[in-house]
Amino acid sequence: MRALVHAVLRLLLRVIFGAAPRQTIGDWPAIVVANHDTHLDVFLVFSLFPLWRVSRVRAVAAADYFGRGFLGVGAKLAFNTILVQRASGDASAALEPVREALRADCSLVIFPEGTRGEPGVLLPFKPGIGALAEEFPDVPIHPVALVGAERALPKGDPLPVPFNIEIRQLEKVYGRDLVRRHGAGARRAMAAELEARIREGLKEGEPLPPEAPAEEGT
Repeated sequence: MRALVHAVLRLLLRVIFGAAPRQTIGDWPAIVVANHDTHLDVFLVFSLFPLWRVSRVRAVAAADYFGRGFLGVGAKLAFNTILVQRASGDASAALEPVREALRADCSLVIFPEGTRGEPGVLLPFKPGIGALAEEFPDVPIHPVALVGAERALPKGDPLPVPFNIEIRQLEKVYGRDLVRRHGAGARRAMAAELEARIREGLKEGEPLPPEAPAEEGT
């Protein structure tokens, strides 16, 4: 059923927004990280995986937003969400459900900004993605730059507009390479490198979005 839902969604993304990946992700398991502007983003990133594997792909989401109500039920059914407590004082404990999913051989969709930012503004990545890169050094991380989604469904706007959306798949990287470059325990630096890769991907062919102030958190 989930594969059927995603097949329909992919057709709509292609017809309405011209959004289609250049190639599907063949690595398994894998972590996909992307910029986050709209609710369309998770649909776009899931389209990178073969349909027959979407039941084993899980999206990491905020428990305070997706943990209840119709939105939470829909997200669970469509994206098999892993709920993370953003306000937790223990960042390591908050990531434990994500670790469990990787140990269970699931692939992950993660938006390391931790929230939807202002349209076209890439927020600093939280260090949690650096922790996962260090703890799972052999799982490939695929950075993805989503271009145009912020115009197609602006934050706070309930109805999408048929602007063209591009899914820019960037060169994958392994946690072991990030550790080699930045040193063990340098989780913020690892997260910053992934952020920089996506920032570069976003500015190909259009102006770079302005820097956002750094934030503390998971």
